[in-house]
Amino acid sequence: MQLTITEVARITVTMICVFFATTASAGNFDWQTTGMLQGYYRNYAESESRKKAYNIGAYLFADYLETVSLSLGYNYTFVELKSDGEVDENMFHLGGKYSWSSTALSGKISIAMDGYRGEYTTTTKGSGAGVAGVSGGSVVNLTESTDIAVIHPQVSFINFARTLYLDLGYAYSEYDSDSFYDIEAHQITPAIGLGWNNAYDWLQLRGYFINIDQQTRILNDDDFTSAELKYIHWFQRKSPPYFDNIRLTLLAGERVLAVDSYAKTVNSVSDKQTGAVSMAGQWTVSTSLKLMLLVSYDEFANDVLADEYNSLLVYGNLQSQW
Repeated sequence: MQLTITEVARITVTMICVFFATTASAGNFDWQTTGMLQGYYRNYAESESRKKAYNIGAYLFADYLETVSLSLGYNYTFVELKSDGEVDENMFHLGGKYSWSSTALSGKISIAMDGYRGEYTTTTKGSGAGVAGVSGGSVVNLTESTDIAVIHPQVSFINFARTLYLDLGYAYSEYDSDSFYDIEAHQITPAIGLGWNNAYDWLQLRGYFINIDQQTRILNDDDFTSAELKYIHWFQRKSPPYFDNIRLTLLAGERVLAVDSYAKTVNSVSDKQTGAVSMAGQWTVSTSLKLMLLVSYDEFANDVLADEYNSLLVYGNLQSQW
């Protein structure tokens, strides 16, 4: 029997809820909870089709004794088009992770499952037919909705010394638009991370290998490959407020419809990304409050319009732990 992605997502949600209820009923409530509000503004330069975009979102994370992790999130994204049109997206996220220590491997192994469900609607301006089919009628809004469903399992390992990290993820995505296109995306993301200086410095390399099955061709290619290199430096902890860490990320190659396991996001309303560089910093404001700011320069391409352009993004999030 072959399960649909909706059935797989429903089973995953049920397993997470059952595991949560079982753990809670054991009488140990050592949960650490973090709430996060986030948002970004993106400006498109020299794009023939896009003006700007913004996003607002909220996440809730719950961790039980570094063994069980649960996450719940929602994102709203708005893209303003140059043709007096717009794209509105609502995306929901639910995820879970289970970790255990291995003395044989001198490290911790984790298995995770993330799910995403959402919809984006593209609205464009068109001319009505007028009375009795006479041209020159009023302007009407033409809308096209696309349903999105994603499942993303991942297995990872980090040694106790925090000098070596390995993970392997797979993401399956469905994009269903009844009258325009249907797309299936398969993504494989291996990663390796190395830590030094007592784990205050971290370098991570992640590969994105994405295959697209498109019934209506909107991309010139079906296979996309890219590499993401990330460097993080943590500062020594002290009484807040203090500067917690800085991050520098470089992306080379091409990726489209990418699923980001770290950010818990799906790049579903972006064109093909062809490169990026970003810098971020995080501050510990108090013992329970953190603030992050990020600036990113990205390059994109739209195969249908033969449109190559760049974008500047400013992102921020505020995390509260209790």
